[in-house]
Amino acid sequence: PGPDPLQAAPATATMSAMALSEASTTVVNMNPDAVEKLIGLVGSTVGKELPKPADLTAFVALMTEHTDALIAGSSDSDAEGCFQILFFDLQEERDPAVARKLVSEISSALNGSEEKSALRLRILANLYNALVADEGVAEGQVRVVVLLSIIQYASRTGQLEMLHGYFDLLDSLVLKWQLGLADQRTLFQEVAGCFESQGMEEKAQEFLLKFLSTFDVAGESFPASEMATAAKGAIGAIKAPIVGFLDRHNLLGMNAIVALKDDKKYGPIYELLRILTVGKLADYQTFAKGGLPKVLADVDADKCVHNMRLLSMCSLATEHDEIPYQTVAETLDVPVEEVEMWVVNTITSKLIDAKMDQLQKVVLISRCTHRMFDKAQWEALSARLSTWKTNVRSILETVQRTQIVQQS
Repeated sequence: PGPDPLQAAPATATMSAMALSEASTTVVNMNPDAVEKLIGLVGSTVGKELPKPADLTAFVALMTEHTDALIAGSSDSDAEGCFQILFFDLQEERDPAVARKLVSEISSALNGSEEKSALRLRILANLYNALVADEGVAEGQVRVVVLLSIIQYASRTGQLEMLHGYFDLLDSLVLKWQLGLADQRTLFQEVAGCFESQGMEEKAQEFLLKFLSTFDVAGESFPASEMATAAKGAIGAIKAPIVGFLDRHNLLGMNAIVALKDDKKYGPIYELLRILTVGKLADYQTFAKGGLPKVLADVDADKCVHNMRLLSMCSLATEHDEIPYQTVAETLDVPVEEVEMWVVNTITSKLIDAKMDQLQKVVLISRCTHRMFDKAQWEALSARLSTWKTNVRSILETVQRTQIVQQS
């Protein structure tokens, strides 16, 4: 797994793990009565004397009760320093269940207001960094609570751009922390929702598919309660089928997508996605004759036709090394005069590499990618390799015979 994103965050977003450790150690070692002084500071801020907490749970309760007052009524450095002392004590908790509960309470308190949002986000990042891996502590079970809180708060307060560089590392964190399916699903769905709220549809779709992929568990049926989410993911793929194709998503093999197939309401979504995955333009035209079903109201029919022409050209390229212009025109349902334009469009979409012989009016394919690669494609590849093997053997035999003749 790569580096932990928040620990690797720039200084403007959070302190580094080393800086946090040094700050906490300095405060506690230089000032054994740090907690008492902290309580005095909080008490003076809220205008009343506060009792010294008897244990960590009471300490957290006191700090979360007065979080808003402390942040509003003291300097940023004082507020941050108070929480550093709390986080230092929190590191001593060895029960993951207790630590997760306390961390959740702290995160909720910091998340409760948008006043001084940059400071609150920085304190949340400090909390995340304080939860270092240690013997007896299930790091991921606790850290994921803070990470979710950071994502939610950054999105709500318009600071999500500070985290954009870290989302690509979430897969490695899931592995490193050995997160359970419930936490994985919550994390991916939350990130997808944040990107959607920012109008970043492609990134939202990426994490929505990650969420749906967590249901690809052997022997586990897809829950009916998530059918609408599966349909949303399928429609996202229908709107951007080229992206899904280039990313090599096996959507039709996902349990979430398969569950749509026989559903009375969502069945047409599955069928259109199937056509976009393996069909040609003629299949789409048959499906869309008379208009798209109501459940596909958000889908742009003209864009579907455009994408189907590109994907149909890709399919032709896997079937033939040389394709006459007339065949392309018939498959794409366009005039012959537009064939070259569509070949260029398919090349610029990175679906094929090809040249055009304008005199012979043929498209010469040099590279293409199969839209699906299952048993039939493996068999075709095996047959082609066998042919090459036979041809190479024939060439070698010819060379050997020629050498014998020359030597004699």
